[in-house]
Amino acid sequence: MIQKLLAWILRRYYISVNRKANPDTHTQRTHPANIPSRDDSRKIPARHYSACDEGKPLLVFFHGGGWVIGDLETHDALCAKLNQITGCAVLAIDYRLAPEHRFPAAFEDAIDATVWATEQLDVLTDAGTQLIVAGDSAGGNLAAAVSLNLPEITRASLAGQVLIYPVTEYYLSGYQSYIDKGKGYALSKTLMHYFWNTYLGEKFSDLATAESKAKTALPGTYEDLSAMPKTFLSTAENDPLRDEGIAFKDALIKAGVETRYQHFADSEHGFATAPDADPEAVRQIELINEWIATL
Repeated sequence: MIQKLLAWILRRYYISVNRKANPDTHTQRTHPANIPSRDDSRKIPARHYSACDEGKPLLVFFHGGGWVIGDLETHDALCAKLNQITGCAVLAIDYRLAPEHRFPAAFEDAIDATVWATEQLDVLTDAGTQLIVAGDSAGGNLAAAVSLNLPEITRASLAGQVLIYPVTEYYLSGYQSYIDKGKGYALSKTLMHYFWNTYLGEKFSDLATAESKAKTALPGTYEDLSAMPKTFLSTAENDPLRDEGIAFKDALIKAGVETRYQHFADSEHGFATAPDADPEAVRQIELINEWIATL
């Protein structure tokens, strides 16, 4: 009960913060969508930003928020700006959240939504034949998990992945940024611990146990990343997730994955969701647009 109450409070606060950061109403054309899930009685809500250039890939976007908070509204400004600048249609996925739906619910929704999108590219794009999975923070975690676990029959449609300050490893991994940047910013070490414990439904005492019980939530622990698609990955300096993002970038490059990396030296975790207020958020989308042109 207390966990659900705290999640509700954090969700309301997150919505309020994003509304203040993005006061302008965008004019991008959107349509609601309901995506079939592996449970025949349940649909996955989504929002389709449909205006797009001919032949551009679809961006399947998973919002951040620690798998506990965030929704289509908190990331509406970011998705609209992605749609506007890149000319790609965007399909934003409203996956299930913890504590009501713990791991692997969010991952399952991400996989199901992506598989469905590969089958609907002729409807969701203007003659596009491929898609890019994308997300920020926990959404970047889901995007990477999808890239690693997408069924082989649909993998040919996956052109790339956009990982914006992604979560890649469990908090016991020992990265220095959890210490150096764990206090005084929007995302703290304590809050990240809460997100992980709420999402997984338990607190693991060691990395081996976490990996054995929640492998698909930990893309940074996969030994073989060579099958991952071309990648755009960014990190923010003032972010406890900084070092695991850098480590994942290094692992991708070592595995031979073509990777475009961008570090935002003056930014903190969450900046990407405020394109109306933060010029760096817009600059990042412009960099993503440049990267998409190389695919």
